[in-house]
Amino acid sequence: MDSALLVALIGTVGGGLVTGVAALLRTRTNVRTAARLIYAELTRNSTAVAYFRLTGHWVAPNLSRAAWDEYGTILARRRSGASFETVHRGYEALELPPYIADNALSAAEREEWLAREAVRLVAAIKEIGTIAQVPTQDIKARTRRLDGHVTARRSPHPLARTGVIPLALIAALTEDEVPAGGFTAARVRLTEEGPEALPGAVSVPDVVIFDAEHTTRETDLRVARYTGLPPVGDPTVDETYDALTTTRRFYREVYGRAELPYGGAPLAAVVHYGKDYPNGRWDAYTLFLGDGDGVVFQRFSKCLEIVAGELTRGLQEKLHFVTFQGENGALSGSLCDVFGILVKQWSLDQSAEEADWIVGAGLLAPGRQGQGLRSMKGPGTAYDDNILGVDPQPAHMDDYLVTERDSGGIHINSGIPNRAFYLLAAELGGRAWERAGQIWWDALTGDGIRDGLLFAHWAHLTMVAARERYGEESTEERAVLAAWSGVGVTPVVPPPPEEEP
Repeated sequence: MDSALLVALIGTVGGGLVTGVAALLRTRTNVRTAARLIYAELTRNSTAVAYFRLTGHWVAPNLSRAAWDEYGTILARRRSGASFETVHRGYEALELPPYIADNALSAAEREEWLAREAVRLVAAIKEIGTIAQVPTQDIKARTRRLDGHVTARRSPHPLARTGVIPLALIAALTEDEVPAGGFTAARVRLTEEGPEALPGAVSVPDVVIFDAEHTTRETDLRVARYTGLPPVGDPTVDETYDALTTTRRFYREVYGRAELPYGGAPLAAVVHYGKDYPNGRWDAYTLFLGDGDGVVFQRFSKCLEIVAGELTRGLQEKLHFVTFQGENGALSGSLCDVFGILVKQWSLDQSAEEADWIVGAGLLAPGRQGQGLRSMKGPGTAYDDNILGVDPQPAHMDDYLVTERDSGGIHINSGIPNRAFYLLAAELGGRAWERAGQIWWDALTGDGIRDGLLFAHWAHLTMVAARERYGEESTEERAVLAAWSGVGVTPVVPPPPEEEP
């Protein structure tokens, strides 16, 4: 054979062989690329099914089929049609959940359907993952959320209630390590010294709610809600969150105080504290709220004025009222009531005439005879009940009570300065936080604030505050003097502060 012809023949055969091999490689590459795109779409969609199975909450009304519609034919051309059928059944499984998400089925019936479809999805993901040459450990991670029967459901994560959210986030919500009650993305924990950032946290929320889950533990509690999260569906958590954020807004927008509590720590509360715990308290770092026993008290989170009043103890100036004893303690409690009631009136945009002036309105359990814990308008009239007894608060210094219990009557005698504030607000009229509240705020944050103040000292500070802001012999100053006279208190200049050794 002619050598030139032989070379040409070899070249032709060789070229065809190279072309054939290249075509084969391109086909394999196309199949793998198509499989990877389908795998990504299928696993992303399957997270919505996993989340639905876990919570009963469907979050993805429009699942994508773009990759399957465009590249599914490549699988169909393969010699065996088994792969195509397996993956196709996986996509069919995705079509069921939206139709059973309207609660027409019982939880057991829904789980039976979903378990069957989950098997088809797992098979489809494994098949397409193998074709796509996805690492085995990735395939296992993607299918783990779909495997097994779900025996206990948890409430939908609050982020899922915001509407259609990225399925990548839904994938995170179905991970095993996510706590059943929600995220720990708050990056804050509760310690004996109050809330503090977790190691490595870049930032922490300014408001955070912890759940004691009916225990008396006060550290390392689960985070129930924090800044930015929508309502979680637990009334106590959501009421407390709203109360904390409303109180912060009040102090910032009305009186220009951005820092609450002192020290710049997150504003934190613990809810569901104890079993039937009948109280709410500030412990210098954190607010603790009980659920009440349902016989005498209901949950304390219901009362914005109580929450706001206790949070007021977190103001830097309130550190001058740490004795909680006798007249000074009663004055401290009164200041909490005053600013707590102002927060409520501000949130409702109520005038002094429209407001009820009741601290703890709605707190008493059904069947109890009373309006609430205390009446600022009429101390001694808040309740008259066979369990609670008769409201013992006096409205005038003539009736001041010295008791062995209640730290000398701090919760009883607070009715006297409470009544003085009400008389001032009623006399000035309008919105109580604008003039009456401003005078109390100026006195609290002024130079005269010091330890051990008594009613008469506070009366003098409020008189000076009114004079400095509104002028000597102003309507406001005269109203302050009349209010204190109405409860039998004559202003007295407080003694100078003791010098530190």
